[in-house]
Amino acid sequence: SSRRPLQDIEEARVEPSRFLDACKVIASIQITRDLGSDAAMNLSSSLSKIPPEVEEACNAILTRREKGEDETPVAELLPTKKLSNLPDEVLDMDLKYARQSLQSYREAIRRQRRARLQCLRLLMESRCSFGSRDAAGAFCGGEGSDVNMEYVLGKLKKRKEILVDAMALEGLDVEEDEEEKRMEKEEESLKPLSWFTEEKDGEAGEEPDAKKLKSC
Repeated sequence: SSRRPLQDIEEARVEPSRFLDACKVIASIQITRDLGSDAAMNLSSSLSKIPPEVEEACNAILTRREKGEDETPVAELLPTKKLSNLPDEVLDMDLKYARQSLQSYREAIRRQRRARLQCLRLLMESRCSFGSRDAAGAFCGGEGSDVNMEYVLGKLKKRKEILVDAMALEGLDVEEDEEEKRMEKEEESLKPLSWFTEEKDGEAGEEPDAKKLKSC
């Protein structure tokens, strides 16, 4: 099923922990991949400094070795001056360690790729529905209840007031949120007028007595 094309994945409920597991793999391998990338770049830079003549001589020796023929010494294939001009970083290179670094880098890329494909499959399977509506419904009274944001905000506001009072009783300084106070004032000023009632059958609501006296 892991090789099933993304367009053929059926919709199903996906637990958030499955997303978390895949993301953990991607994040945990990233440092290893970055280190491997640096090592691969340094290795590539070192190998690029090898002259073409040296590369051809090495290929000739490898070809004779694969055929089971006697190997020709490098000194016979290249002049001594060419060999003496090779950079120190090429001569000091640990080929075994360089190969292991490249293999680790390749494995890190493969594991990240598998984890990313898993994330894509989970996204397709869940249809990007992560349960936020269910969580909101549970917060507002459980299954079958309508999500009323005004009720939610009121509940949160009361909870905050209880926490602020508790902190004040413990002698802790409570910083007032200036932005919240400003919004509360704006909401207060935008409340409907107490004397206003909606029109019924084309008749407007009655004005207060003070306003009537002014208009007389």
